Amino acid sequence: MKKLFSQMNALELEEELHEIVDAMSRAEFPSQKELLERKYYTAKAYTLKPADYCPGLYEIEGEPGDRFRLKYVNGIMGWGTLVGNDEEASFPISMLTFVENEQRDD
Repeated sequence: MKKLFSQMNALELEEELHEIVDAMSRAEFPSQKELLERKYYTAKAYTLKPADYCPGLYEIEGEPGDRFRLKYVNGIMGWGTLVGNDEEASFPISMLTFVENEQRDD
């Protein structure tokens, strides 16, 4: 049985990421590929530093045109709202690409 991503060291995570990419290339159905992509982003998030993700506006990898307003990070997940939607959402930090800081008076 494999370890949880949170229990893997950097080398184990790199190996796991390569295995997931290989499995994605062999996926027969879109739903299989989508599931493996989410697994990839989750594993990749464990290779990043959550403290590097400050509140602001981010693009979401794999979600063209969507922007995400990050409010805070809890573990490997960024929490906030999609632009144009007040409902709370979360994404692995590995899916987030910084766009800009936002000065807001809420």
